[in-house]
This record gives sequence, structure tokens and C-alpha cells, in this order.
Amino acid sequence: MKFENQVYDDLVKDLINDAFYIESRSNRGKVSTIRQYSEVVIRKLCDIPQGEEVTLGNLGVIKKLMVTSSNDKFLMSAVRKLQKLGNKCTHTKNPKPISDADVDSAIDALFKLYASLFILYFKKYNFGSSNEVVSVFSILPPIIRFFVLENIYNNDRKNLLVIDKLCLALLKAFDKKDALIWLNKRKSELSSVLPYTPEAISDIEVAHGKLYAELVVANAPANMYICCLDRLEKVASILEREGLLYNSFEQAKALYLDEGVLDNNSIENKEFNDIMEFVYLGRKAEINEKLSKRHL
Repeated sequence: MKFENQVYDDLVKDLINDAFYIESRSNRGKVSTIRQYSEVVIRKLCDIPQGEEVTLGNLGVIKKLMVTSSNDKFLMSAVRKLQKLGNKCTHTKNPKPISDADVDSAIDALFKLYASLFILYFKKYNFGSSNEVVSVFSILPPIIRFFVLENIYNNDRKNLLVIDKLCLALLKAFDKKDALIWLNKRKSELSSVLPYTPEAISDIEVAHGKLYAELVVANAPANMYICCLDRLEKVASILEREGLLYNSFEQAKALYLDEGVLDNNSIENKEFNDIMEFVYLGRKAEINEKLSKRHL
């Protein structure tokens, strides 16, 4: 890889600090800094090394992004949004105030750039091919997970694990109502999908015998709609009692440092570790009492 995380460590810490941690910073300054930081994320996406110029408006950079992502609309629309907001904040022809909504829009677009790093990864390595990766993926903020899983689902509606995780990501990133709307819109489609694959049943047979596999099938939900609805109700009930374990990079960072670095025993793990390290660069860990209680 040409892009090295550590080369940009100091720069990213400064940009993240200026964009997210200085309370007195103006909205104009926040958006301008988010745009600047997004250029580092684009370097990461396109594997552009230090010394090569990167700006959001550069035609060569846009072409590289289009090639890297196969002209993915999700990514390209986020880049256009950041460019537009950045121009609004840096050019003096626009003297109007920059609103909180503008800042939120810039953060949303930035998070879609983050998500694109994982989307590209899961195009290379199928989501679910590594239980370890799926486990650590859950340490990301729910909104990032939602962006990633929705994109994967839109391109592959047969991945049962994606369906399950997407429904729960909707619940955690938004609320139960949104998750139910998503689920019920797809009731007909999901009702025709079994909640297990022939390969999974074969694996159970090999590990535990045919009789056990038959019991698993007999006790499984009738279809993925019922499976997701059941999971949604159970997790929603837990969240109602206990709240989210974490909802931001800052709340999750301690968990990432403790449990989020995989053994570099495969290329798949190495590449995932590299992306996770990058998205957590510069993020300050918040004290999270829920994480502390979790380890008691």
C-alpha cells in the first residue's frame, strides 16, 4: 500500500481536534476542516501517497475515485456534497452564516467516505467470511455500520448475515420505528428466504451430526422476516432498558483499543486492521461507564 496511516497521524489528530473537539470553533471553520480532512480519507480510499496533491475539485482525483469505486453513487455523491459545502465555507462570495445543519451534512458525508472504505473491503472479502472481522466491525458507530450494510444489501440481497445486521444497525442508528418500516417494506421478499443456508446446515451436520442439524432446522424461525422481527424485538427491549453501549467513535474507542485489533495472521485481517486504525486515528476516548460495567 502506498498510503501509510502513521504518516498522517499528526495531521489527522490536528484536523479531528479542530473539527470536533474545540467548542468555540465556528461552523464555518468546522466545515472547512472536515473538507480538508476528507482529502486525507480520499487519499486512503485511492491509496494516494504523501507528496501527490489531492483536492476535492481535482479532475484527476475524481477520476481515481470513480475507478476505485466503480463510479459508486453513494461515494461520489458524498464527495460532491463535501466539495459544495467546502466551497461555501472557503469562498468569500458567500457571506451568509453557516448553519448547524451544514455541519451535520458535512459530518454525514464524511461518514459516508468512512463507510466507503469498508464497502470496498467487503467487495473484496465477502461479509461473513470471517467471524472475527464481523465481530470487530460491530465496534464502529451504528450509523457507519448502517451505511456499509445498506450498500452491501442493495448489491447482494441473499447474504443472511447482512440482512440480520442491517436490521439491527437501523434500530441502533435510528430507532425501532425506522427498523420496522424497513423490515415491513421487504416482508414479502424476506418471507421467502430461509434463515439458514444449505452450507450452514452441512457444517452443523459435520460438526454435530445429522439429527442435531434436523433439530436446528425444525426449531429455526420459518423465514428471515420472522427471524429479523424476533431479533428486532429482543434487541429493542434491551436498548430500552440499558441504552446503546456506544454511539460514536469516542464512546467506542476504549473498546476498539481493548478488543478491536485482530491478529495479523491473514491478509484479510491485516487490511481490516489497517482501515479500523485509520478511522480511529485522532479520536479521543470518552469515559464510557457502560463499557466499564460490561467488563465487571
